[in-house]
Amino acid sequence: MKNIVKILILIVSFYSYSYSIEMTPDDCLKLAVSSNPTLKSKLNDLESAKYSYFSSINAYLPKISVSHAFTRSGGEDREPSSSFSLSAALSQNIFDYNSIYSIRSSKINYEIAQINYTAYLIELRKEILTAFYNLFFSQEVVKVNEKIVEIRKSNAELINLKYQSGFESKGDMLYAKAQYEMAKLNLEKAKRQVELSINNLKSAIGVGIKDDIYAKAKLEIPEIDFDINKIDDYVKDNPQYKTYEKNITLANEKLKNGENDWFPKLSFSASTGLSGKNEFPDNSNWSLGLSLSLPIFSSGITYRKNNVRNLKEALNSTTENMKSFIISLKSGIRNSYIDFLNSKDTASTYRVLLEANEERYNEAMIKYMAGKMSYIDLENIEQNLIDSRQNYTDYIKNVYIKKINLENLISVGIEESHKTYTEAK
Repeated sequence: MKNIVKILILIVSFYSYSYSIEMTPDDCLKLAVSSNPTLKSKLNDLESAKYSYFSSINAYLPKISVSHAFTRSGGEDREPSSSFSLSAALSQNIFDYNSIYSIRSSKINYEIAQINYTAYLIELRKEILTAFYNLFFSQEVVKVNEKIVEIRKSNAELINLKYQSGFESKGDMLYAKAQYEMAKLNLEKAKRQVELSINNLKSAIGVGIKDDIYAKAKLEIPEIDFDINKIDDYVKDNPQYKTYEKNITLANEKLKNGENDWFPKLSFSASTGLSGKNEFPDNSNWSLGLSLSLPIFSSGITYRKNNVRNLKEALNSTTENMKSFIISLKSGIRNSYIDFLNSKDTASTYRVLLEANEERYNEAMIKYMAGKMSYIDLENIEQNLIDSRQNYTDYIKNVYIKKINLENLISVGIEESHKTYTEAK
């Protein structure tokens, strides 16, 4: 009976244990591609735009209809009579510039939807990687604080022994103990920050898993594949730049449509049918026709002139906005690259400073144990070491964030999602 109880307790504890899933940045991006509901919604929007474009093509495809009718009529001085008819009709636009514009604009809107999807992938990558490295460095902060707790604990015990032996003051002993308690408090706060970072990463990926995530990456100063001489290429790859291009194309199409709204419309129609007094009539009839219409002032005498002016101004406005965007984006890319280089150099310098403070602390401990250094001097060197460890973690994290921001500006996205979309469709 005791053995059965032990087994049941083991099973319950096994299923109630919270596991940590190790994930790299690539793992997070791939999981988002397969699971993110917002990304799936964007794919649905893209598909909707595609089918809207396909629907617009029907403006120039033949239209066919079939009808069957029954009529019974009568009057005061005539007998009621019945009539039946069966007919088929076909109509075809031969020339209609408005229909041409509708198809072209629908195609451009579909292309804009494709660009917007790509833009979302780029923003999603930035959001996920930012959340990932926030978690990764939150984990590193926990490790740093664990080392600080070890140092503070060791010092507190050492100072207490020296106080008990009469070699340290009570104030220094209490101060060392307080430093130890503060270190433990900071460690608990750091652990809670890890929980917050895990939740933020799950939200960015778009998953609701209960397991914790452990961010797996190398603690090193990152490099970036970037060439300042290719800044014009980076601008042309930017989704917003491409959207401006499409909007200018769309504005041109609207202007052409406004300028050509006086063009005639030509259509062809044909019909054939049967009519008579029986359910299956045998009196045949048919018709063929061409229709030509010429809108002269269908919208008013001054409409066309003012509408064309309006469309020209809209085109000029879009063009100028694009020029402003290009200037701003080039400046943003250059500034972001400078920020990355500054943060990278700062992290490299602080790594050297950290190594120096570690060596100084080791030397100070030897001097303190030999009675050649006061506790206050030791504590100052110790605090320098702690500050260096914390600062180095912050500075190397800053390098990753600057790198992610720069990659976002040069339009680095989630390539796997394009492949997933292509294969799925």
